[in-house]
Amino acid sequence: MTRFLYIIMPLFLICAVPVQAQEDLERPVLQQYRIEIGGGSALSTYLSPLRYGGRTLGVSGQWSKASQWAPESLVMTFQAGGNMRDYLNPAHTASMIGIDGLFTWGMQWRKRLPYSLQVTAGGAVDVNGGCLYLTRNGNNPVNVYASASLDLCASLSWRFKIGWLPMVLSDELRLPSLGCFFSPQYGETYYEIWLGNHKGLAHCGWWGNNFCIDNLLSLKLDFGKTAMEVGYRYDYRSQWASSLSTKISTHSFVIGIIPHGLGIKRKQNINSPIY
Repeated sequence: MTRFLYIIMPLFLICAVPVQAQEDLERPVLQQYRIEIGGGSALSTYLSPLRYGGRTLGVSGQWSKASQWAPESLVMTFQAGGNMRDYLNPAHTASMIGIDGLFTWGMQWRKRLPYSLQVTAGGAVDVNGGCLYLTRNGNNPVNVYASASLDLCASLSWRFKIGWLPMVLSDELRLPSLGCFFSPQYGETYYEIWLGNHKGLAHCGWWGNNFCIDNLLSLKLDFGKTAMEVGYRYDYRSQWASSLSTKISTHSFVIGIIPHGLGIKRKQNINSPIY
C-alpha cells in the first residue's frame, strides 16, 4: 500500500499543479467597442403594409471575462448596443425612422479544443426595445416594440497567426427562445392604451411568434497594446400577435477597437475569455 502511495502522489501533484496555476491566472475583462454601418429593411403592418428599406447606423459594446467560480469552464458576457434607422418605401415617397436598444447578460460553458479552437455554449437574458416612426401616417404614426427573453448562445473561435500578427477568427450566435413581448391589439391606438385599455398587450414569445437571431462573424487582430476587429453582423427580429406583424432585418459591416489588446502579441499569461 505504501509503495502504491509513493507512485500515485507524485503523479497527482504533477497533474494538479498546472490546473492550480491556470486557475490563478489573471482574468482581464475583454472590452470590445464597435461601430456598425449597413442597411436593412422593416415591415410593420401596424403602420403600413409596405416594406421599407435603407440605411442603419449602430454602436455596440461587449465585455467578457472568465468566471471567478470556474475560470477554465465558464465565461460571463455583457452586451449593450443601439441602432438608428433611416428607411424609405419602395417608391421613395415616404420615410420611416427607427431607433432601438439592446442589453444582454449571459454565461457560457466553454471548452478548449486542439488546433487552438474554442467552443462555447450557454444562455443569456436580454431586454430590447425601440420604435418605428412613419412620417406620413397621421393616426398611428409610431410602432413601439419591446421584449424580454431567455436566449441560447454559442460561439466558435480559432486563434492563429499570419506572419508576426496574431489573430482570432470567431463566430458568435444568439438566439432568443422564450420570453414575452409587447404588442397592441389590431387597430388599437396608443391613446386608448394611455386611457387605460391595458388588456392583451403582453404576449408569450417563442420561435413561432417572436423569432429573432443575432450572428456576428468577426476577425480580431492583436497589435499588442490594442487590437482591432472587423466583421459582419446579421440581425433579424420578428413578432406576430393580434394579426399584426413586425419584421426588422439588418446587415452591418462592423469595425471595432479592443483596448489593451488580446494579450497574445505581448505574450501575457492570462485566462482569456475568447481563446
